[in-house]
Amino acid sequence: MNKKIKTILIVLLGVILLGGGIFVGLNWNNWFGNGKDDTKTTAQVDENAEDYTGDRDVYQGEKNTDTIDIPGFEAMNFKAGTKEQSVNLYNPEQNTCYFKMSILLSDGTKLWESKLIEPGKGIYDLTLSESLSVGEYEDCILKYECFAMNEEQTPLNGSEIKFTLNVLE
Repeated sequence: MNKKIKTILIVLLGVILLGGGIFVGLNWNNWFGNGKDDTKTTAQVDENAEDYTGDRDVYQGEKNTDTIDIPGFEAMNFKAGTKEQSVNLYNPEQNTCYFKMSILLSDGTKLWESKLIEPGKGIYDLTLSESLSVGEYEDCILKYECFAMNEEQTPLNGSEIKFTLNVLE
């Protein structure tokens, strides 16, 4: 065999081995697992959620399972120097999914996260991960994660609402 053909065969064999290695690497966890318990864990329903009694639009028709109503806020007021806060966060009664809500500062710091909130339930009191100083915190995020009300709690569409957090004395 001449030298040129040997070189081509060696390069071709190298490409095939490299491609095979990449293929095996990408599929390794699918074939052999990742060593973790593959049982699905589901989130817990938030026991702190109460029947929502605040002002809200009255729903007049049948539930539309194709849409999720997500309340928006332009501003929220917190008390400075304490982790305990009063809020008015809820999952509208007409929804057919759970909500998991989080409040984040603009830098991504998570101040609070709920468990699952059932439709028609709300959170009026919460405990922040840290107390805040007096000031106006722009571009905070109220993050909504939505989950189907089935055993798997299948993730659905969510939303992130930007708002101003006013921390007052």
